[in-house]
Amino acid sequence: MFIGAVACNKDVVKENGEEKEEKPVKEENVVKVEDAEKLFNSYSTVLYTIKDPSNPPTFDEIAENIKVYLTEDQYNAEIANRKFQIPELVSKQIKKSIEVQDVKLEEQSKNDDGTIDYLYTTKFKVYDENSFKIYEKEGELTISTTNNELKIDRDWSRGVKIDGLDGGL
Repeated sequence: MFIGAVACNKDVVKENGEEKEEKPVKEENVVKVEDAEKLFNSYSTVLYTIKDPSNPPTFDEIAENIKVYLTEDQYNAEIANRKFQIPELVSKQIKKSIEVQDVKLEEQSKNDDGTIDYLYTTKFKVYDENSFKIYEKEGELTISTTNNELKIDRDWSRGVKIDGLDGGL
C-alpha cells in the first residue's frame, strides 16, 4: 500500500488593503497555441518579409534579427544551411516583394522532453506593382520553453514552388 501526501502552498497578497489568495503557479510549462502562433508569425515575418527586392535585408541582418526566436542549436543549423539567404535570393531573382499574410499551427504532440510539435501552414503574398499571388507553405515545427521563453527548436518545411523560379521558398 502506498500513502502519499500533497501540500498546498497558499500565497496571500494584499491588494487595496484586502487579503486575496493568489492562484498557485503550475510546475509545468503550458504553451497555448495562440502564443506559439504569435512566436511563429513573428519569426516568419522577420525571415520572409522583403519589401524592396532591389535592396533586401542581408543574410547577416536577418540572422541577427531572427536569433531571438530560435534555440541555439536551431539557429546554428539554419546558419549552416544558409536558410536566411533564401528569401533574399528569391525576391531578387523574380523582382517581387514578399510578405507573410498568415500562419496557422495545429498541435500534433506534447513530447516527454517538454517540447510541442505542430504542423503549420504559412501564407505568403508575392507581389509587385502589377500583380500578386498567394502561396501556401506547409511544414513541421517544434517549440520548446527555454528560460521561460518560447523558442523554435525545429522548423522543417516541404517548400513551395514560386512562379518564375526553378526552386522556391
